[in-house]
Amino acid sequence: MKKYTPEPSKDRLQAIAYSLDALIPGLYIWAGPIILRLGGSQSEENYSGTIHSKFGIALVLPGYRIHSTYQDSYDPR
Repeated sequence: MKKYTPEPSKDRLQAIAYSLDALIPGLYIWAGPIILRLGGSQSEENYSGTIHSKFGIALVLPGYRIHSTYQDSYDPR
């Protein structure tokens, strides 16, 4: 059985960015150190995008419908 190890905060924000970028259904909430991802996917190894805000919420529904407070780019800075 594989031991659970929590992802670092940067990796968790990158997974949210990837999921939003790819329109993978889920609920995503990030508020400083609190990061919640229900649904979505881990980012691919070569994906370099991330979230550039400290607070936000996003909902991606099936059928490529997205509702998000995040309006910035996912590109690295």
